[in-house]
Amino acid sequence: MKEFSPLWCQWIQDFVSKGSVAMKINNNVGRYFKTDKGLRQWDSLSPILFNLVVDMLAIFITRAKEDAQISGLTPHLVDGGLSILQYADDTILFIEHDLEQAKNLKIILCAFEKLFGGKGYVEHYSCIFGCGLGNLPFRYLGIPMHHKRLNNKDWKQVEDSFKKKLSSWKGKLLSYGARLVLINSVLSSLAMFMMSFFEIPKGILKKLDFYRLTKWDILCLPKDQGGMGIRNLEVHNVCLLSKWLFKLINEEGIWQTILKRKYLRGKTIGEVQWKSGDSHFWSGLMKVKGRFLQLSSFILHDGSQIRFWEDRWFGHLPLKIQYPSLYNIARKKNVTISSVFSSIPLNISFRRALVGEKHQKWERLVTKIALVQLDDQPNSLKWNISK
Repeated sequence: MKEFSPLWCQWIQDFVSKGSVAMKINNNVGRYFKTDKGLRQWDSLSPILFNLVVDMLAIFITRAKEDAQISGLTPHLVDGGLSILQYADDTILFIEHDLEQAKNLKIILCAFEKLFGGKGYVEHYSCIFGCGLGNLPFRYLGIPMHHKRLNNKDWKQVEDSFKKKLSSWKGKLLSYGARLVLINSVLSSLAMFMMSFFEIPKGILKKLDFYRLTKWDILCLPKDQGGMGIRNLEVHNVCLLSKWLFKLINEEGIWQTILKRKYLRGKTIGEVQWKSGDSHFWSGLMKVKGRFLQLSSFILHDGSQIRFWEDRWFGHLPLKIQYPSLYNIARKKNVTISSVFSSIPLNISFRRALVGEKHQKWERLVTKIALVQLDDQPNSLKWNISK
């Protein structure tokens, strides 16, 4: 299928099945014997063969979906449904709750390591695949995965890591410089991976700050402001979550597609609000959204996902702050730029007639934005603080 030459295939076959080794003791070489398990994990050829195998697995899964033998999850969010996710040497497979589909998938696969699912029916799938059962939440790439919101006990691993590092730290034996290095280089980094995906609970944040035993209101200030430059975990958490919003607006990928179809649904990022039932990840993004938008501005192209009044796209402030008297009497607060520029004169209506000073302000605003030209490119976002 991959059109490798017969000679290359024979080489690989020899590497996998015909290896032999011998033991050398006191310069005496013993008899050679065959190795039965092929290549070991750290062999330089292993990554190439692994990629070939998982690539074929993805092809088989795709063909099975095309033949309606299996179906992926959330087809309304991912075209064709989500059936397989692969990263490095980890592979996760998804199917709908259907025992016949499970049997079809079993034909494709040789072995399963663990199975995760809801209670009541997962045992049937365990029998089909001949694998063990895992517990939720499980960790994937170091992140706890659960269909429910994570609670404080799911952060216990981070808390335990802090305790472990501090258990051998004898503060009276360390200089102030050594303590600062320990806090910034070790302790502040232990929670970073979890904070990159989830909003850190207030109770956990209080415990982590307690372990570090410092006065954060003073020492977390920059050095040029009289502090020690120690990372503020809460601020760091906001920054890490904000980066996901930046990537959601500026980049395209499978996770961006899922979030846009599930939560945005054609709305701008500024319009959507948190609601009950949202995922833990999305809830964290919604809580930092306001501060994120205050420190960024849109680069205008097609204007479809930028609000005319609310977002910052013309000048250093949103138009609702530059022209509050016009904003207060506008009929639609969340109207997009593409909608406003869809007609001439501009597609903006007000609850009252514009007279006197308000009319003059509107004329000045129209004159300023008259040179704005929209194109077919998607809008992007610019971070205004630093790179």
